[in-house]
Amino acid sequence: MRALILVWGLLLWSLTLAGQSYHVAGLVLDELNQPMPGCYVRSNGNAAVTDVNGRFIFNHLSKEELHLEVSFLGYLPFDTLLRADGHHHLRINLKPDAVQLAEVEVEGRRLQTASNQSRTLVQALELDRQHSGTLVRTLDRQVGFNSMDIGASASKPIIRGMSFNRVVVVSNGVKQEGQQWGADHGLEMDPFLSEQAEIIKGAASLEYGSDALGGILQLTSNRIPAKGFSGKLQLLGKTVNETGGLSALLQGSDGRWFFKGRATALSYGDYRVPTDTVVYLTRQLPIHKERLKNTAGREMDGYIQLGRTGDHWRSSVSLSRVDQKSGFFPGAHGVPDAQRVADDGNTRNIDFPHQEVRHWNVTSNTLVQTPHSALSLDAGYQRNHRQEWSDFHTHYGAQEAPDEQADLELDFFLETWSANAGWNFRLTPKYAFTLGGQYQYQQNQSAGYSFLLPEFERQSRGLFLKHDYKLGEHWVLNGGLRYDWVDLQTEGYYDPLLFAYLMERGQTNETAAAYAQRAADSKRSFGALSWAGGLSYRPVEGLKLALNLGESFRAPTPNELTTNGVHHGAFRHEQGRGDLSPERGFYTDVLVEYQKEERRISLSPYLYHFSNYIFLNPSGTWSLLPHAGQVYRYTESEAVLTGLELQYSDRYGEHWQVELNGEWIYNYQRGDKPYPLPFSPPANLFGELSYLHTFSPNREPIRWSLNTKAVAAQNRVARNEATTPGYLLLGAAIGLPLRAGRLPIELNIQVQNLLNTRYYNHLSFYRRLEIPEPGRNVQVLLNIPF
Repeated sequence: MRALILVWGLLLWSLTLAGQSYHVAGLVLDELNQPMPGCYVRSNGNAAVTDVNGRFIFNHLSKEELHLEVSFLGYLPFDTLLRADGHHHLRINLKPDAVQLAEVEVEGRRLQTASNQSRTLVQALELDRQHSGTLVRTLDRQVGFNSMDIGASASKPIIRGMSFNRVVVVSNGVKQEGQQWGADHGLEMDPFLSEQAEIIKGAASLEYGSDALGGILQLTSNRIPAKGFSGKLQLLGKTVNETGGLSALLQGSDGRWFFKGRATALSYGDYRVPTDTVVYLTRQLPIHKERLKNTAGREMDGYIQLGRTGDHWRSSVSLSRVDQKSGFFPGAHGVPDAQRVADDGNTRNIDFPHQEVRHWNVTSNTLVQTPHSALSLDAGYQRNHRQEWSDFHTHYGAQEAPDEQADLELDFFLETWSANAGWNFRLTPKYAFTLGGQYQYQQNQSAGYSFLLPEFERQSRGLFLKHDYKLGEHWVLNGGLRYDWVDLQTEGYYDPLLFAYLMERGQTNETAAAYAQRAADSKRSFGALSWAGGLSYRPVEGLKLALNLGESFRAPTPNELTTNGVHHGAFRHEQGRGDLSPERGFYTDVLVEYQKEERRISLSPYLYHFSNYIFLNPSGTWSLLPHAGQVYRYTESEAVLTGLELQYSDRYGEHWQVELNGEWIYNYQRGDKPYPLPFSPPANLFGELSYLHTFSPNREPIRWSLNTKAVAAQNRVARNEATTPGYLLLGAAIGLPLRAGRLPIELNIQVQNLLNTRYYNHLSFYRRLEIPEPGRNVQVLLNIPF
C-alpha cells in the first residue's frame, strides 16, 4: 500500500508542473494518420524534434505572434502563423512530396522509444533479407541475442544469456504466452508475420512485467496499409530439409477502415546433419544417410486484422492461429536404441514421438493521441493447446493404456486473458511521464498418460509510473517505479501406480509416497517493488553516453515450485521446491554509442547481481525412477552475470557495407563452489561484408554478401552440463531485384554453413545427444509485392 501511495504521489506532483501560462502543443501525422517521430519543428528561433508519438511542445512566456514550421524528408513542409492569444493545440498532417519520394529510399524511421536502453530495431525489409527459417534464428545475428534451437524448424530467444521466463515476447502489445518454460518448446508464431522486430536488452520489467529480467523481443504486425489494395506473395525453399513454403498477404485501406490478412503454409522433411553417428550415454546411434529421422513437420498459420482510424485515434482487432506438427528424433524421447532410429524409407512422414501445437490469439489494440498525450489500451485472449504423442509405454507394470487417445503422452491446455493500459503525457518540451498497468489471468489444464506439469491458476497485476526529463541541451534523465503482485494456485497430483511400483521394490512408505506425489497443492502470493533509473549524455552530435540501473523481480513458475518426475524432453528427473522466493536482481549497464550517417559504433558492458537466482541444480542423488538418472532440483543461489556487447556497421563509398557484432558473457553462482550458470552462450562474433552493385538510379541494387560467425568453446558450464567446442561458420547471400511486368520482385538466395561444418550449438535442445547442427543449406526466398 505504501508503494501505491508513493506512485500516486509522484503522479500528482507531475501534474502540478503542467501549469504553464502559454504553450503550443502539436501532433504531427502522415497521410495515413500515423504519428511521425523525428520531424524538425521551428518557431521564432526555437527548435524541437517530434517524439516517438509525433508530438512537440513549446512554452512561450511572451505574447508575440508565432511562426511555426514543420519539415520531414520526403514530405512537403508545413508552416503557419499563430496569434498569441492563449494555448494552441494543433493537429498537423504532412503530405508526401512526390518528387522527393521518387529520389529517396525510405526504409523506416529508426527512432528509439527509450533513449537510454540498448535496443536493436529490425525492419521488414531486413527480416526478409536475413530470413533463416524461424523468426528467432533470423535475429540470431544481432548482438546480445541468441537462439535456443529445437532441430531445424523451431527455436526460442535468449537475451544476454537469459531465456525461458526471463525473456518476454510481446506481439502487438500483448505478451505472447505458451509453454515457454521447456527447452523443447519453440516460439509459436508465423515466421513471416512480423513487420518489425525490436530487441530490448536489459531488464525491462518496469513497463512489461516481472518476467522481463533479460529483455524483450517486441514484434509488430499492425501497421496501417496505404490506401487501396496491395499485398505480397513469398515463396520459400530450403535444401537442408527440403522445405517448401508459401505465405500470402492481402491488405487494403480507404483512409479510415483498413484490413489485413495473411496465410502461411510450410512443409519440411527430416533435416541433414554432417555425421553418420551420434553418441548418447556411451551408446552409439546410427544416423542413416546423414538425415535425422522423424524431424519432419508442417505448419499452417493464419492472420486477419480489421481496424479503423479517426482524427486522433486508431483501433483494431486481430485474430491469429498457428498450427504446427513436428517430429522428435526417436533417440530424444524415452530410451534410445538402434531399432528406434532405423531408416523407415520416408523422409517426410511424422511418426511417434511428435508434438502438435495449436495457438489461437485474439488481440485488440486502441491508441488515442492528442498533442499532449497518448493513451494505449491493449487486450488479448490466447488459447494454447500443446500435445506430445508417443507410443504408449509405461515404466511401471500396472499402468494400463487409456481407452481413448492411448498414445497421447502429454496434453497441456493453457488459456490466458491479458489487459494493458498506458497513458503518456507530455507536460513541457523537457518533461513527460507515463502511467500504466497490466493484468493477466492464466488457467492451465493437463492430461495424457504421463504427467509433467500440474493444473494451475495464476493472476498477475502491475502498476507503474515513469518520468522522463531533459536536463538542458545534452542531458536526459528518466526513472520510475513499479509494483507487482502475483497469485498462484496449483493442484496436487498423486500417482498410486508409482507408489505401488516403489513399494514392490522394497522402498519405505515415506520414500514411495514422496516420489508418488508428482505435484503438491500450493497457494502462493508474491509482491514486490521494482525501480529503474537512467541518465544519458550527448556531448556532441552523434555521440551518446548512457547509464541504466535498477532492481526487478520474477515470481517462480509452477514447474519450479511443484514438478516432481522425469521430463523426457530434457532427459532428467526434475524436482521443484515449494518454498522458493521471488527472484530478485539488481542490474546496471552502460551504453557508449556513436552514429553519424551510416556509421554506427556501440559498446555496452552490463552487470546483474541476483540475490536468489533460480535454476536446476544436480543434487548428486540418483533417482529411483527407471531411466531417470540424477535428480535435478530447482534451487536458488546468489549469482552474478556480466558481459560485454560490441557493434560496428558502416558504409564505404557507394558499394561496400560492413557489419560486426560481438558478445562475451561471464556468470557464476556465488558460494563455496562458484559454478557457472546453465545455458550460457559462449563468446561469439558475427561479421558480414556486402557489395551493392547498381545498374540504374531507378533500380534496387544487387546485394552480394559474405558472412562468418566465430564461436568460442564453452568450457565454463554448470555441473553435469556438457562442454562444447568452438567453431567457425561461413555463409553467403545474394539479393537480386527483378521485374515481372510492373511488379518489383526480389530474389534472396542464402547459403548457410557453406563448408558443411560439423559443429554443436551449446544452447541446442539436441546438444546432450551429441547431435550436431544442420549441415549445408541453400535457401531461396522469392518476394513478390503487388
